[in-house]
Amino acid sequence: MSRTVLDVRGRVVLVTGGARGIGHDTACRLAARGARLALLDIDGAAAERAAALLGGDTLALRVDVSDAAAVARAVTTVVERLGGIDVVIANAGIEPPPATMLSVDPAEFDRVLAVNLHGVWNTVKPTLPHVVARRGHVVIVASAYAFMNGAMAAPYAISKAAVEQLGRALRSELAPHGASAGVAYFGFIDTDLVRRAFASEVVGAARRALPGWLTRPIEVGRAGEAIARGVERRSARMTAPGWVAPASVLRGVIAGLDGVLARDRRMHEAIRLAESATLAAVDPPPGVETRAG
Repeated sequence: MSRTVLDVRGRVVLVTGGARGIGHDTACRLAARGARLALLDIDGAAAERAAALLGGDTLALRVDVSDAAAVARAVTTVVERLGGIDVVIANAGIEPPPATMLSVDPAEFDRVLAVNLHGVWNTVKPTLPHVVARRGHVVIVASAYAFMNGAMAAPYAISKAAVEQLGRALRSELAPHGASAGVAYFGFIDTDLVRRAFASEVVGAARRALPGWLTRPIEVGRAGEAIARGVERRSARMTAPGWVAPASVLRGVIAGLDGVLARDRRMHEAIRLAESATLAAVDPPPGVETRAG
């Protein structure tokens, strides 16, 4: 693997979820460094607006990353219009409604994995030949949920743990080709996704069981800059805020805190709240006795 700095001037960068949030902020920062951008987003109109703000030959494409064929067609379009792909930032993701494994809608579980896991794979697979040919770099946007307890957000945590492994494998597999890959681990960033999640009464109840600093959102620019610098440095890991890096290193120790959450009465209240609306409308299986409280 090339360990030299990756000069992004004139390089083509493909960003999924590029119309807003972390994806858009990263795109702006790389464009300011001279990169040429392709913004892929399920909201085509928002992608067009974001591309217009960046100017130049920025390309905007409406793409649902869970549709592998559509992503492959978009990659072909990017290569034809911009001449190739040097850097891929697999950032698109969605959040599930807060629910436990007992109460989660299987369709919602599958939808999160379709976007957050399979969407990343659908993005990486068709772009890899181009990244290899140009000795470029791939960024997989995971999350601190890749190693933190995912209670009431398990589909999201599962997807982020899975894409972390994809990124780590890519790091090794791309090295013989002179290309590279890295994984971004972020805590809570002030994006639409986090605002929607934090608007939930259930999430609010769960946050009361956790230290305030742990769930306090940070500005999106800190994540965008971490990725932009990570691309230039071919970094294996990009993190924000400050607690994420040591937490990742100490993930084995942190796993021992699962028992603390399992005993926390505030977390119990949040779990009951998450399950109450769904399970109240569901008849128990034959022979199963239900108990109040």
